[in-house]
Amino acid sequence: MTKERLEGQRKKMRLGAFIMALLATIALGVSIYSALGGFSAAIVNNGNSFSSGTLLLEEQVNGGTPCLSSPNVANGITTNINSSCTSNDYGVNPNPGESPGNVVSNTIVLTNTGTLTAPSMTLTPSTTCTVTGNPPGTGPNALSTGSDTTGFCGKVDIQIQLGTGTTASCLYGGASGSPCPTTLSNTYTLASLATNGPITLATNVAPNSPITVVINVELDPSATNADQGLTATLPITWSMP
Repeated sequence: MTKERLEGQRKKMRLGAFIMALLATIALGVSIYSALGGFSAAIVNNGNSFSSGTLLLEEQVNGGTPCLSSPNVANGITTNINSSCTSNDYGVNPNPGESPGNVVSNTIVLTNTGTLTAPSMTLTPSTTCTVTGNPPGTGPNALSTGSDTTGFCGKVDIQIQLGTGTTASCLYGGASGSPCPTTLSNTYTLASLATNGPITLATNVAPNSPITVVINVELDPSATNADQGLTATLPITWSMP
């Protein structure tokens, strides 16, 4: 046998061995696939969900009917701003009105009734104090009111205090960090409060943690006949955050 023929046979033998190995591999793969054909595995997470929390505010003045930032009904949250509350944070009805030097004290309880911790709770006075005539009398002088419509807001003294008792802290109307003075000062009025800007009541307000605010108001003893029968209006917005 020549060298060339011997080498050709060797090549044929190597090729045959390769083909046999390849066929064996394919046969083994088919066998494994057939053995696992009835097996499977899967995970279905039907509980996957994502929920939003709520920030809801409740105000109660002097133990009266609470006012809510949003209606207590499903799908009721829209702006979450309620501007129709009838509570009076100053606690004085237009009639019969108050006399100079008589202090009216009002307790306001604010509660985060939502599920989330509010970063802060804030009191923001309006920037405009308005004065209207409110004739309280009857008879021949029923329409009589004072003429101090431009200065009356500066005659209504006010204190705003966080909390009560020895732990109270003056927010407006006295030294911060201690209870407000027992006597109101004409330095702090509805007119000056309108220029004060927002006042932070608390930070990190947890759900169902009431914040108590005491507001004291009086018609300053310096009031004159020109201040009779007038009503000063300064809206306050309580908000979170």
